[in-house]
Amino acid sequence: MHMLIRIQLITMICLGACTPGQAQADYPWLRSGDELYLKHQYTDAETSYRKAGEVREAPGTAYNLGNSIYQQDRIPESIQYYQQAVESANDPRLKADAWYNLGNAHFQNQAFKESIAAYKESLKLTPDDQDAKQNLMLAMQQYQQQQQQQQQQDQQDGENQDQQEPQPSSENEEQQQDDQQQQSAAAEGEDEKEREQEEMTAEELSQEEAKEILKAIEREDQRVQEKIKKASSKTTPPEKDW
Repeated sequence: MHMLIRIQLITMICLGACTPGQAQADYPWLRSGDELYLKHQYTDAETSYRKAGEVREAPGTAYNLGNSIYQQDRIPESIQYYQQAVESANDPRLKADAWYNLGNAHFQNQAFKESIAAYKESLKLTPDDQDAKQNLMLAMQQYQQQQQQQQQQDQQDGENQDQQEPQPSSENEEQQQDDQQQQSAAAEGEDEKEREQEEMTAEELSQEEAKEILKAIEREDQRVQEKIKKASSKTTPPEKDW
């Protein structure tokens, strides 16, 4: 879908905005570009506008260069020149037309959100522009449809993904149950082993403690016996023979 492109007569703007020397330098190329453009010879018009741009960079030259490129269906490239014209133009009419054509270019790229923004900028400068208003409404409708289609596509992709996930068969379910039972039995066996090891450890500790106690008792008995032996081995002092 091609929207209406605004044509700006660069030669007239240049004569009003440039010094005489500059106007004379790029004027032949600008006039040639305009004439070729009106004859729908867009490739040759592009060449002339590029020659004019080499002599002097100007927002109007960038604007019409964008037009000639747009007419050759090189939409992304035309956006660059429309953007350049928007950023550098001081003339309100030229800036409004640049925003308008930028909206058209974004529309052709199905970048409807950017197209809406461009038409709004154009209408800020020319509020009574009926073409810009109609194109804005059309871009908003297209953007809404685009959003709805994207939502439907996302939903369909999600459903397809769910369907592609393998569902377990009855045999798989039985196998899973058997595996779970085996895992549970193995886990119980491990728990039982751990309990047995804990009990064995407790018995070992008790036996060790008992041995230590017995050894201590034996040592104490031996110490007592030694005391008794020492006491009994002492000699009784002799009695005096009076």
